[in-house]
Amino acid sequence: MGRPEKPLAQDAGPATAFARELRRLRSGAGSPSYRELAKRALFSASVLSDAAAGYRLPTLQVALAFAEACGGDRAVWERRWREAAREVGGEGRPDARAVHRGQETRPRAAVRALPPTPAQLPMEPRPLAGRTRLLGRARMLTDLADGSVPPLLVHGQTGVGKSVFALRLAAELAAGLPDGQLYVDLDPAGGGRRDAAALTGHLLRALGIAPEQVPDDPAQRVGLYRSVLRQRRLLVVFDGVRQELQVRELLVAAPHCRIVLTARSRLLGLDGIRRLALPVLDRNESMELLASVLGRERLAAAPRAGLMLAEACGDLPLSLTLAARRLAARPGALLTEAIADLVTGEDLFARLRVGDESLAERYEDAYHRLTPQARLVLRRFAATRTAPSVDTVAHASATALARSLERDAGTVEDLLDDLVDAGLLERTDVAGQYGLPPLVRQFAHAQADPTAHEPVPGTARCRSHALTGDARG
Repeated sequence: MGRPEKPLAQDAGPATAFARELRRLRSGAGSPSYRELAKRALFSASVLSDAAAGYRLPTLQVALAFAEACGGDRAVWERRWREAAREVGGEGRPDARAVHRGQETRPRAAVRALPPTPAQLPMEPRPLAGRTRLLGRARMLTDLADGSVPPLLVHGQTGVGKSVFALRLAAELAAGLPDGQLYVDLDPAGGGRRDAAALTGHLLRALGIAPEQVPDDPAQRVGLYRSVLRQRRLLVVFDGVRQELQVRELLVAAPHCRIVLTARSRLLGLDGIRRLALPVLDRNESMELLASVLGRERLAAAPRAGLMLAEACGDLPLSLTLAARRLAARPGALLTEAIADLVTGEDLFARLRVGDESLAERYEDAYHRLTPQARLVLRRFAATRTAPSVDTVAHASATALARSLERDAGTVEDLLDDLVDAGLLERTDVAGQYGLPPLVRQFAHAQADPTAHEPVPGTARCRSHALTGDARG
């Protein structure tokens, strides 16, 4: 037996009139029980019954959920609700009709405060130089297709500007998604959340779901989150994903939502998503980024120095930005001399630190997540003389590295792929060949111990060493 309908309030003004319209809509839909409506609307039967009682105006979320569960048009009912809310909010005195009839009046019930539409996108942390073609490609990948849009993963090496790119894309997509934007930082270094169950509760509360409506059971919580996304026009950004398990259950191909992820890794364990690899900048884009921080006039006075800095930084957006900020803090210095002083030596990566942003810390985080065997391959790669200078990308094939390590190419190629997914290597257009960015090369040189006997991955000596651990990292 369904929940009995509460009696309609006796002439409580706009709230009663709005409730009367809700009742007519429910009747026109075949008078489904409130329990049936609760399954469709994702609000409890008692909340929906209160909405149609007329003692107070329901929240906009409840009103729209009620209306849509009965087949009502969302835009029409949102307009009706706002008209009723204006009437309720604008009348601070007793109902004139009640006073005229000599009836006792009581203060009109206040409209409950509405949770704000989520607008959680942070400010873009640094300039986005170029990327016009890739932004167009990303927009195409997030276009509606077959009634739904798969999530889009933006991946690439450490410091390539994945978060900045995703935030620019998100700002463009948000204009067509009026129900709000959710942003989740999953990078532990940034204080990001790592527990999927807790994360789901956080997202539901941000979407206006009352705490008492959030299920305790993690599976039900995820189910409710997915159901809400099916009903709303939302943008969700998961920034800095470390592993598939963090987001797998939270990804949906909803017809009216867009989901964007960023990660160093390709997250090959996720099915049904689209992927966009973000490369380093081309040289013109690097100069554009430097000009945006240093000023066009200052850079124009020393263009060759700017090109030297771009080459030393491997056209990596984060390193260029940090270097430019250091130089901008010395406006009186001659730019040619300041850049020459900055890039001299083989530890530029360590000097690219401004405030709490540090390229070296990003590399250290990625490096210490590697297996001892992958660390060794990185150090051996850095030790090979495959680049004309320390300022250019070094190239090597899995076969060549396998020979130097006295190991089969298949095993070494797997380790090189691990380094790519760690954001420390890049693939080249040549099959089987990998590129080592100049700053990663400097970093890897700093990690190597030239006096130590390094184990060879896959050999008995390596397996023995792995059992005792690689304290040097």
